[in-house]
Amino acid sequence: MSARVRAFVVVGAMGFVTQIAALAVLTHVGVPLPLATALAVEAAVLHNFVWHQRWTWRDREGHTGWGRRLVRFHSANAVASIVVNVMLTWAIARWFNLPAPVANAFAVVATAGVNFMAADRWVFARRASATAVVGLLAVSSGEATPPPSALSAWDAYVREAEQRGTAEQDCRADAEPAGDATQVDGGTIYRWSGCTLIKGATVAALVNALVTAGTPPPQDDVLESRLLGREGERLRVYLKLQRRSLVTVSYDTEHDVTFSRTSAGLATSRSVSTVIREVAGGDRGFLWKLNSYWTYQQVGSDVRVTLVSLSLSRDVPTLLRPMAGPIIASVARQSVVRTLGAVKQFAQSSVD
Repeated sequence: MSARVRAFVVVGAMGFVTQIAALAVLTHVGVPLPLATALAVEAAVLHNFVWHQRWTWRDREGHTGWGRRLVRFHSANAVASIVVNVMLTWAIARWFNLPAPVANAFAVVATAGVNFMAADRWVFARRASATAVVGLLAVSSGEATPPPSALSAWDAYVREAEQRGTAEQDCRADAEPAGDATQVDGGTIYRWSGCTLIKGATVAALVNALVTAGTPPPQDDVLESRLLGREGERLRVYLKLQRRSLVTVSYDTEHDVTFSRTSAGLATSRSVSTVIREVAGGDRGFLWKLNSYWTYQQVGSDVRVTLVSLSLSRDVPTLLRPMAGPIIASVARQSVVRTLGAVKQFAQSSVD
């Protein structure tokens, strides 16, 4: 634990005592619980601000005026400490029939981490850091194009992944997809993988059906698809993709898809995006590159289908990562689940 974090914890503990004492006094004299909680939190906020200014972040004391910091501190705490704290305290006290001070203790713990991040990265940030954060937040809603550094990192990542091999040998059929993110200069590379088992199928029959169809099986993420060209088992495919998170974004995309048959019981396919363009125009950087690697392996009388998906998007500002990370992960996970489910349904119908 760093010295700053220790100081934050100590100040928080003192503020907690201040808040609990104020809440106990106010509720004892008959002040309604929501108002008493808000007043107690405000007392703790002022207490904590003074100590953070003079101790926790004293090395940054001269970078921003105390008045501006106080406004920022109140703004940061308004949601994390006042609104959330009041609601949680009231809800816990009511639902679990706990004394107000005990309910408030649970609420304080729930908001501590959020308060530290806001204080360190915004309230008491050095002027240059604060300016950078504001700039990143502003840019996040505007247009973005992939910088050469991100494209170079993507090429290196893909080259290494393909040389290493993209098959997941230990993938358990229909298990929850696994993924990770790699921060690169100017972007973020996401890698997700999953697999499914197709009963009573053969690799040859499944690959033949996929090649003949030319386009992927219908699924929610694919609004439209068509075959643009074919050379043996190499296909050029158009897909209109849709990604849903905080916003819904549609893309016109083109992909080169190549199937390779290693043996009667093993085949692979590789899909590489050649065009990704937002339907509404502009480029907000949510999806710059997308590669998909498929492995079709005979396992007894069944076929195990494995998918490894690599994608490149814009970098997520540090302040937004705690919030955006789980959302991005959820979108990517569900995309892999839906894609594998669509292939399984298509294959089962082809087998039947």
